[in-house]
Amino acid sequence: MELSELLGIGDFMLVEPSYANQKGIGRTLEYLRKVKAEDVAEVVRIFAGGKDSVEKELIGIATYDKSLGFWIVFTDFTADRERKRDFEALAGLVSAEGEGEKGREKGKEKGKEKGKEKGKEKGKEKGKEKEREVEVEWERFREGVLEFYSVGLVNRLFCDCGSGFESGSVDAGFYPRERTEALKKALTEFLGEGSGADLKNAKTLEIGCGEGGGTVALHELDIFPVTADVNECEVCKGLEEGVLEPKRSVVLDCSTLSGFFGREFEVVFGFMIGKLTPFNRLEWEQVLREVPKVLKSGGGGSGGGSGGGSGSGRVFFTVSSEEEAGVVKEILNGEFEGEIKENKESDGYLDAWIYVGACIK
Repeated sequence: MELSELLGIGDFMLVEPSYANQKGIGRTLEYLRKVKAEDVAEVVRIFAGGKDSVEKELIGIATYDKSLGFWIVFTDFTADRERKRDFEALAGLVSAEGEGEKGREKGKEKGKEKGKEKGKEKGKEKGKEKEREVEVEWERFREGVLEFYSVGLVNRLFCDCGSGFESGSVDAGFYPRERTEALKKALTEFLGEGSGADLKNAKTLEIGCGEGGGTVALHELDIFPVTADVNECEVCKGLEEGVLEPKRSVVLDCSTLSGFFGREFEVVFGFMIGKLTPFNRLEWEQVLREVPKVLKSGGGGSGGGSGGGSGSGRVFFTVSSEEEAGVVKEILNGEFEGEIKENKESDGYLDAWIYVGACIK
């Protein structure tokens, strides 16, 4: 897994039960208070660095638990300032005692060849570096955390979907070819003549991704967004089918987007974003008002219309009716210069109406 490679560790577990819980890090702080040196064989202090960072920032600590026989990774990388202070104070108290994971294994091998005691001493010498530091790129670390929770979903560590389906068994109705082709045509028009080429390496986000019914069209245009949805079972389906990507998928209430992402995305997509009625308008209003907070500003470029061109700070949302599209436009009025279009390629329900817009600010 990505985190194992980044940190140079073996099997591991993250402390929090979900990515969303990484915000409050309640369990992380609780467990850190209970760490004892005699239980820890090795410690790795994790710092965020990379080309865009001015100085290193402590974002985590990994400990090898002697009794459990695997690594435990504690991190505060999405926490607020107050919790980060608590984390740094507790992490500073953690130390290691005894042979490290690698040293102990080498010691066992040496023991077989040259005698148990001599091999043990050699192992201790090799494992003297019981505490070390690693510097990682923040973005790659986040991808590693996302991957951990995605794999955990599929393995039913973090959900009990009990769906009864196996990988490859989802009915084709989940990903109808006709819908994918219709979306690709609409998206190509939105993106301009360059199709998805200008967004191939850009950071994009899809809210309310579900099992990835609309994500397929983006992937076929070489656009690979971070995909978010509050429904863990829907995300789990998409992951099992190979439609959603483990390093780019997250179970998250999209009304909290700005708590986990900065102004980092070029475009935000949303397909069939919800049945917008007077009864659930407030729920979707909270989600949609988060969107400009995670978008780069920059307007709509030169592709014509409110949503055309290759500029950053754009949105593309689909709904099933003109009335719903009007609600989206009303909610986003003042934040986006937007327009409503009928998608004549649709089946009359799925993605029948489109709202496209570009950030005003």
